[in-house]
Amino acid sequence: MHERIAIVTRNNKLIELKNIAKGDDRFQVDPEEFYKYTNEIKAIVHTHKDSCEPSLSDLQYMSLWEVPWIICSKKCVKAYLFTALGILEIDVNSLIPKELHNLLMKLLQ
Repeated sequence: MHERIAIVTRNNKLIELKNIAKGDDRFQVDPEEFYKYTNEIKAIVHTHKDSCEPSLSDLQYMSLWEVPWIICSKKCVKAYLFTALGILEIDVNSLIPKELHNLLMKLLQ
């Protein structure tokens, strides 16, 4: 499964972005497309095949953005925030409304 990426905007809209990466186990977004939304980003979302644990690459990029990262797989949905104390898992249900949670699950289809 090719990883999918989206952003959650401050007004709780889900905007899927095109993954231009050459592999199935990573994502890359066209910088011009991504930067159109930088002032609106509430969270960054992407899919994993099985696990919802952040990869080493995820951790590297999480440190660059001060917003939560939501990782979805067919088995789970988890949210993380990079802080000075390290990576904290945060409650995804307090971050996004239930309707948006259902949209996230559609990313996996």
